[in-house]
Amino acid sequence: MIVKVVTLGCKVNQCESASIVATLKSKNINASEGLEPADVYILNTCSVTAEADKKSRQYLSKMRKINPTCNIIVVGCSSQNNANKFAQNNVIAIGGTSNKSDFALKSIKNIKNTPKYNTISDRILYQNTEFNINMSGYCYEQYPKYERTRAFVKIQDGCNRFCSYCIIPYLRGRSRSRGIDDILKECKLNESKELVITGIDISAYGKDNGSSLAELLNALSGIPARKRLGSLECEAVTDEVLCAMREGGYCPHFHLSLQSGSDIVLKSMNRRYDCEYYYSKVKLIRRYFPNAGITTDVIVGFPTETEDLFEESCRFIEKCAFSDIHVFPYSSRTGTLAHKKYKTLPPENVKARVNKLLEIKSRLKSAFLFDNLNTVASVYVEDFENGYNVGYTPNYIKVYSNAPCNDIHDIKLLKLYKDGVIGEPI
Repeated sequence: MIVKVVTLGCKVNQCESASIVATLKSKNINASEGLEPADVYILNTCSVTAEADKKSRQYLSKMRKINPTCNIIVVGCSSQNNANKFAQNNVIAIGGTSNKSDFALKSIKNIKNTPKYNTISDRILYQNTEFNINMSGYCYEQYPKYERTRAFVKIQDGCNRFCSYCIIPYLRGRSRSRGIDDILKECKLNESKELVITGIDISAYGKDNGSSLAELLNALSGIPARKRLGSLECEAVTDEVLCAMREGGYCPHFHLSLQSGSDIVLKSMNRRYDCEYYYSKVKLIRRYFPNAGITTDVIVGFPTETEDLFEESCRFIEKCAFSDIHVFPYSSRTGTLAHKKYKTLPPENVKARVNKLLEIKSRLKSAFLFDNLNTVASVYVEDFENGYNVGYTPNYIKVYSNAPCNDIHDIKLLKLYKDGVIGEPI
């Protein structure tokens, strides 16, 4: 039996898919990641936007096209959100966001006992509706192992923020943190050269177990791999955290979620900061790391965003001088406060705003790249793309070069190229 795990969405999903593969391999099941010929597919879905839900469902037909007689197991946020939409041919089990590895293993073991199905009503459907409250850790066999060189370490799950536009807290449950000792054990066992510390809301790490993000970062400082943080909320940017990062050799890259540069819109989004507070954190980062890459997410076209408030947001974004921006048009999610309270804006208005912000993104990114030219950076080279080997600097500049893959090289950054720069190994 060949099992393939297919992943959509965030780094947490990637981490959980790697854990699924590790669990299955520990039981001598031939499992790996990728949309390739297989007897069984495990689809790890995403529901952050309506488009992500749609894309998750589309993968079912892609799997059936590769193997019309395959068995499909579905897990993740989209199936947690609406299991019935995954009740399609070949789907034998539908899980949610909790205990994905155990659910996948049990479902595979049950395949031999599953009668052949001819209609939808013949299938076995199950949705896991209880969130895993115990985050003490995985058993040894379930620690994620990565075929790629960069590894993701999940330090917490869930979210308590309940931003008015976001469905994820309803699908992932409340924030809960893993113990430091367990995280440290996983990191020591991992042979990857770069570790990405991730979670649904890593800024909330330790608030439920008496620890803190700074304490964890200090504990991981001795791990020889290069270390990078996932997305942060601005409240997590403190002197204590920044000191731990500087002393522990963490990459000077901060993905600092913004969502809007308008105080009025931020309030209606239930984001618990204003622009002045956010900007104070941007300045604090640059005090510790003058050449930091600061990236962000921005939602365009939130229902309370007028043209004037959008222009205000654009001015604030330019003031922050982000190194890159992920631009998202607002997606109304059933079950959220914003969906219940607000009507969406005309699509043509939102599209025009998205295009304008993409122009700002391009200009800010080019300026950041230009400022880093003729410097030498430590680049972790991982992939092959456009005739070059590709990797990232500590401050998250994409570098195209001829340096060998799967290692860290000192590379001089020479000129802008596509979404990054051309570099020459020193």
